[in-house]
Amino acid sequence: MVPEPLIEVVPQAPPVAALHRLWLAVSRAGGAVAFVPDSPEQEIRAAAQHAVDEVAAGRLHLLAIREGDELTGTVFLRPGPGPRVAHRAEVVRLMVDPSRQGRGRGTALLTAAVAHARALGLEQLLLSARGGTPLPAFYAARGWTAAGVWRDALHLGPDDRRDEHWFQLRL
Repeated sequence: MVPEPLIEVVPQAPPVAALHRLWLAVSRAGGAVAFVPDSPEQEIRAAAQHAVDEVAAGRLHLLAIREGDELTGTVFLRPGPGPRVAHRAEVVRLMVDPSRQGRGRGTALLTAAVAHARALGLEQLLLSARGGTPLPAFYAARGWTAAGVWRDALHLGPDDRRDEHWFQLRL
């Protein structure tokens, strides 16, 4: 039996290099985390820098799994940016190192994000998942309600357009 990973709310932004390494590994393995496997490394590094900046500014909440000095899993909460949407947050960039997938870490991160959202007093969460992957079924199996599908919303290549599935969880 694999021990439960320690998931922590990270109050300070992690090093860009640590997030970049994880994001690059997940992207290269085909993970649906905003990039395609052959995306330029500098684009992924820039996205990691932006995420770190958003955590530092308090616009994103980061929950992470660290094993030793290595960042091996993340999920972010993006709280609603104004009074009309302050009761909700978007769950973004659920990532688990490819060598550690299939051991319940994604579910553990998602569960921790929900618990953190409740602790913040939020009432609902929203997330999107790339069509043509197991992700829509993953979220549905964990109690998230399908809220809609945006047809052909994602252009992954010249002949690869995917739907974006939106899910909601009332807390």
